[in-house]
Amino acid sequence: MGVQLLLEGLEVGLVTTNRAAMQNFYERVLGLEPQGELEFPGGWMKRYAVGKSTLKLVSYDVDPPAPAAPGGGRAQAGFRYVTLVVGNLREMADALVAAGCDLAEPITEFTPGLGWLFVEDPDGNWVELAGPL
Repeated sequence: MGVQLLLEGLEVGLVTTNRAAMQNFYERVLGLEPQGELEFPGGWMKRYAVGKSTLKLVSYDVDPPAPAAPGGGRAQAGFRYVTLVVGNLREMADALVAAGCDLAEPITEFTPGLGWLFVEDPDGNWVELAGPL
């Protein structure tokens, strides 16, 4: 017997020690829609809608002992990036560069008419944007 999902999406928690810069990146640079904030004993969470899924930006009153490991999947094993499938890949690439973001990997066509890029958030986590060219 497998899990009995109650939601059609996935909820991903992203822990940060750089709350203001991370909020700016996910809200203003990527344009994700905030879904509310929550304070809990020992920390804080802000939720963002990503289709039927949710990205949860989390910070704790006491920072974790290990920092974020920049470099995506090339730097460390484990959950290393999140993918957003978009309809405006080239426009987003231009917007990311204009916002001062470094593209970890530029737009790459992986099959005719479809491509992807990777951008690092302020903590060094990778976000993949993929979609039609």
